[in-house]
Parts: sequence; structure tokens; C-alpha cells
Amino acid sequence: MTGRLDGAGGRLWCAAFALLGLPLCLLLAVLVPLGEVADESAHLLRAVALLDGQVVGHRETVTYSDGIARPAAGVTADPVWEVLSRARPLAPDKVPVPEPMPAPGHPAFLPLYTIGTYFPAFYIPGALGIGLGQALGLTPAKAALLGRLANTAAYGALGLAALALARRGRTLLFGVLVVPMSLSLAASFNQDALMIAACALAAALLTGDDPWRRRLAAVVIALVVLAKPPYAAIAAMLLVPLPERFWVSRLFWCRVGIAVLAVLPGVAWIVFATIHVATPVPRLAYEAGPLWSGPRPAPFLGTDTGAQVRILLEHPGLILTLPAQGLLAFKRVLVLATGAIGVFGWLDRLLPAIVYTTWIAALVGLAILCGRSVRLRWIDLALLVTAALLTAWLVALSQYLSWTHVGEARIDGPQGRYFLPLLPMLVLALVPRPAAVLAPGLRWGLVIGTAVAALDLVVVPLATAWMF
Repeated sequence: MTGRLDGAGGRLWCAAFALLGLPLCLLLAVLVPLGEVADESAHLLRAVALLDGQVVGHRETVTYSDGIARPAAGVTADPVWEVLSRARPLAPDKVPVPEPMPAPGHPAFLPLYTIGTYFPAFYIPGALGIGLGQALGLTPAKAALLGRLANTAAYGALGLAALALARRGRTLLFGVLVVPMSLSLAASFNQDALMIAACALAAALLTGDDPWRRRLAAVVIALVVLAKPPYAAIAAMLLVPLPERFWVSRLFWCRVGIAVLAVLPGVAWIVFATIHVATPVPRLAYEAGPLWSGPRPAPFLGTDTGAQVRILLEHPGLILTLPAQGLLAFKRVLVLATGAIGVFGWLDRLLPAIVYTTWIAALVGLAILCGRSVRLRWIDLALLVTAALLTAWLVALSQYLSWTHVGEARIDGPQGRYFLPLLPMLVLALVPRPAAVLAPGLRWGLVIGTAVAALDLVVVPLATAWMF
């Protein structure tokens, strides 16, 4: 009976995703102007460079509009792609702008800063879409749309695979996959969407007991960690379920070895990128913040990881307090939650209030209505929550080191979308119930999940058309 219920549930959730989530994704790919998704311009250029065989970014010295030359991480590409993806005029009063690029048709170095250091795996679909457009003789704008659609197709394939392979927790996986922020990212060149879908797939694989599932999940997790090494702690998924007396269990230590192997490529990549590719992010000259204890005046022309590390070594307590203040303050939690549900444009275009209200109400309603159908394995939940908190801490700390002005007593950069990949692994703390108890929860989850997705399919495109 449980097997039949799992099979029927998988088909229903896949149908709901295909009929409600993916159409909205396609609409967003068409409706949202190129470059009006978070960081899409740089992600597009990364895909274009990959199509040209540039697997790794490189450094060059760039002269900016303030007349100062600075090193930058980037790629070489036709400036037509940079112009096409810019979306809005750059703001030289806030961020130094590179000197005018050569005319289209003459390849030039295009600075991407931190995005120039990313591992290329999740840029392959977008690059293939652009390549197909070029092979068909399309204009760059139409080729870019094909790249977006290819990214959407890859996201849909990973999402459908996750929902089909999951043995429990499909309601949570569905919610993460169809939340407007995830669909907006999937309808762009931003690699975060494929990271979210990959984490959903890894969690779905680990809900089953077959050895091939765990091996494939390890590969998927390795790709996520390669894309963004601060997510290394999600490899804790590979340790679940924890055996009794796990500290003396041979099975547990074998799983630890697999988790370490999944993380090592990402560690090696970040070391390589830091040594050979990474550069400070340029800024207009600014005075160091209050935490800087070095000589003053202390003008900086960009971020400075070494200076930030020095501050943290002088005040070790900041290693905990700065991320806590940046993530756990009440107002900050609200901002992050809003961003996780969906903020479009350059994180400056809010969706209608009904979207946020509906998502919060659905979450509360599901917790109440499905509570009897869910049993938690507390030891696994403790491990997974710890891994999620550690990942959030590493993400925040990386933003302080690589993005925040030197000496600031706060962290700039953490966004709600960064934490969507952490949610799928919580399904691994759920213990299957007997079919008679599970069925009501499945029905309620499907009804509420599809109702929210259907509302988004109507409201979000109308709001997007009005925004842009």
C-alpha cells in the first residue's frame, strides 16, 4: 500500500510542478528583461565565456572611471554581451565603472569579480542554449533567450527527477521548487536555481535505501560544493539516517568518508581560484570602518580579505557575533524571508503582498494540518539543522570577507535566496508513517501546495508585466 501511495504521490507532484511551476518559469523567462534578475549580467557573461572554452576566469588590470587601475577577475568576450545584459545604466557615483569597452565585434576583458571564480558546471545549460542560438543565426538577444530557456529546461528536469525519486517530503521539495524566487532564478542565467534544484534532487535520492542513490547524491552534492564552497556542510545529508551508537558504527564512518570525498573537490577549487583568479571587488575610495585598528586615515579602493581576516583574528568573538547579527536580528529575518519567497529585479521589486501572505499562511497551515502525518527523527533533525546553521554562518562570513567594506561592524550581502538550497535536506529528518496515517497529509499537502502555485501562476506574471 505504501509503495502504491508513493508512486501515485510522485506522479501527482510531478504533474503539479509541470502544470503550475514550469509555465510560470517560462513566462518569467520571456517577461523579465535581460539583466533584471539578481547578478544575471555577470552570470550571462560567465556562460558566454564557457561557450568559448574559458573554463576558468583570469585576472587582468582594469582602469576605472576614477582613473585608478585595479586588478579584476573576469573573462574575455565580445562586449555586445555586456551591453545586452546591462539592463540599467551603471552608477559611477556608487561603484567605479570600467573604462568604455571596445566596440562590439572586438573581444575584450570583462570583469566579473567574484562570479569570475565560480566553477562552471551549472553554466553548461545556458551556454548550450546560447550556442544553439548562434548556430541558428539568431541575434544575441534571441540567443540569450534560448540560453534562459535551456536553464529553465535543466531546472525542470532536476525538479521533476527530485519529485519522482523522493519517497517522502514531496510537499517541502515542491514548495522550494515553485517558490517565486526559485522560478525567477531558473528563468535566468543565475546558477543559484540549478543549485536549489540539485539540493532537492540530492535530498530526494537520500530518502531511499538503494546504494546507487547515495552514490549519485554524493556526486550531486559535490557539484553544489564546487559551485559555492561555503555550502560544504550540506554534505551532512550523506550521514543520515544516523545509526544507533553512530560514533562506533562502521557504517557511519564509511558515510563520513563519502561526505569528505564529496567536499574535497570544492575545497581544492576554492584554493585554486583564490590563488590564481580571485581579486578584490573594486569600490570608490572609502575610509575603513570602526573595527579597523590599523593606521588612519585608512582609505581602501575595494574589498580586502586579508584586512578582514586581521580584524577577525584581533577580535575572535566577531566570528560568531557578526553573522548572528546579520542573520538573526528580527528585521533581518523578515528581509531574508521576503527575499527567499521572491524579490525581483536588482532585489528592489517586491511582489504583491498577497504572495507573501499566502506563502506564510500555507506554511503555517501545512504545519498544523499535516502534523499528525509526520514524525521527526530528532537526532537526524539536530544534525541537519546544525549543518544548515553552519552553512548560513559560512555564507555570512564569506560575505564579510569578500564583499563588505573593511572594518564595518555589519555584514553586507546575505540574501534570502542563498538559504533556499538548505531547506530540502530537512525532509531527511521525516520518518515514514503507515499509509493510512500518511494519506491525509499527502492530500492536504497536495491541495495547499497546488493552490499556492496556482495563485502564483496568475498573480506573479501580472505583477511582473507591471514591474517592467
